[in-house]
Amino acid sequence: MYSSFTARATTQASSRAALSGAPLACPSRASRASASRSRVRVHADASDDLARKATVLTDDLKAMKTTMPTIRRVVAGNRNDLKALSLYQDALEGKVPTDYDDVSKLEKTLDDLASYVEQRAEEEQFWANREGKVTSSVVDDTNLTEDEKREVASILGNVVTWGVQGATWNALILLIGFVSLVTFVLPNQ
Repeated sequence: MYSSFTARATTQASSRAALSGAPLACPSRASRASASRSRVRVHADASDDLARKATVLTDDLKAMKTTMPTIRRVVAGNRNDLKALSLYQDALEGKVPTDYDDVSKLEKTLDDLASYVEQRAEEEQFWANREGKVTSSVVDDTNLTEDEKREVASILGNVVTWGVQGATWNALILLIGFVSLVTFVLPNQ
């Protein structure tokens, strides 16, 4: 890949130099070796970034009280991708793959994990915003203030409590009546 890029860049530089009348400049072997070393250094930095990203995402999920088995299920995905899971676990241990396909698979896996972290954060934010608020399908559909919603919710709670207590007392009275009928009235006939 590097050699084709260098050849293309040299060809473009040569055509520009020819058009401008400047002397042709070709990269020397020393500059190619230097570029190769810097490319390896950049790849090593990117590998460290992947391992760091895996660790940070895992720590974020653990902070959101997500267990490791759940994180592993998210990493493996719907298709139970064991290769992605092993690459992720290796990245957590600091071992990043050198193969281009494995690196791209790990990047995709970490991107998917990052989107899962965002979804979890949004969900936690949603529930944190609803904490302390009265929510009900009856109360939420009206244009009431929070104080009015609390008052209506209290009234509805009392009505429901009275209804359940009334149904319980009615059931007890009917049970006593049925047992009395069976015990005292029917055997005497």
